[in-house]
Amino acid sequence: CKPSAMFKLLATVLLALAWQGCSKHIDDRGSAEVDFTSAKRVLSSVFYAARTGDSAHLSSLCDPEGQANKHALRVCAQSKDGSDWDGFVRQFATGKLTGEARTSGDRALINFAFGESGTEPETMELIKRGDKWFLLAF
Repeated sequence: CKPSAMFKLLATVLLALAWQGCSKHIDDRGSAEVDFTSAKRVLSSVFYAARTGDSAHLSSLCDPEGQANKHALRVCAQSKDGSDWDGFVRQFATGKLTGEARTSGDRALINFAFGESGTEPETMELIKRGDKWFLLAF
């Protein structure tokens, strides 16, 4: 028994509608071993630090040419033993990427959510130095 053409069409339409309703997955794997070739991975490593307490890599995330703003510098200055650590964890442990990196030349913008509830919208600006991305401003 072969399915009718109408059945195939209906199944295709239903599958397409179901697929359209699925939210797009944003790959935001974090790690203490930062992949500086990916702007998304650099930002995700901030969330990783807050979730795991592994802060050793944070100091390497800001623009090495000193152009980062005070907010980015504050993130890069965090350490597990620092006085601001608990606040950093409260703000960034719930962090997640909410969009893909939008790049133009040596700049990238990435939307993310953070805050105690993980719903506060923000945009991180990163800068590319050579072949590596670094935090610049938010």
